[in-house]
Amino acid sequence: MNEKVAEGTWYYDGNVPRRIAVYRKEARLASSRFNRDTDEEPSLDETRPIPETKDGYLYYCLLGNSGEHLSLAEAKAWADAEPWGPVEWD
Repeated sequence: MNEKVAEGTWYYDGNVPRRIAVYRKEARLASSRFNRDTDEEPSLDETRPIPETKDGYLYYCLLGNSGEHLSLAEAKAWADAEPWGPVEWD
C-alpha cells in the first residue's frame, strides 16, 4: 500500500501554485525487484535484494520521474533541486 507522507507547493513559472506529494511504499516492492524483461505483466523476483533503508520504506514523488529514494529527506531534496523547485513543504 502506498501512503502519502508529505505535501507541498511549488510554483510554475515562479507564480502559479502547484501541489506535490511524496509517497512511501514497502522497500520489498522496489521497482528494481520486478522482472520487466518480457512482454508479460511485471513480476516480483524474490531473488533480487531488498534495498536497505532505515525504516523499511522507499519514497517517491509522482511529479516527474523522481525515482525511489531511501528516505523522506532524500525525496524532498530531489524535489527541491528540480528546476521548478524549491518546494514549500506543509
